[in-house]
Amino acid sequence: MTGEELRDAIRAMLESHPGISVSSAGHVTHAERYVTLAGAPVGFEPKRVEFQNLWVRSDSIRLTRLRDIDHVCYRAENFSESTPNHNLFGEKAFKNADLVRFKVTDLWQAARVLLEVAGEGAAP
Repeated sequence: MTGEELRDAIRAMLESHPGISVSSAGHVTHAERYVTLAGAPVGFEPKRVEFQNLWVRSDSIRLTRLRDIDHVCYRAENFSESTPNHNLFGEKAFKNADLVRFKVTDLWQAARVLLEVAGEGAAP
């Protein structure tokens, strides 16, 4: 699967998942912003080619289940030094929260992250 195919497949999963919708803040050029039925935000960076970044709040997942996927944790009090994608912050649920960025290289990794944050789509 090429990088573009991976990007398109992840976007299709985000758009078709019954428990995920576009954030009321909408998308911007460098970040697509979504929210789950439970109110957990999901960020997607569509401009990547060799991999795709998926962003979630650390309190919306059990990181132990996703530990094998390349990731970086960003603590809210260090955002000025760690500089996560500031385009995410148009979605208020991303502000002042610890974040995890997953560097996704295949579709199964993306599916696992989305299942962890949004489940199969049932209301909480």
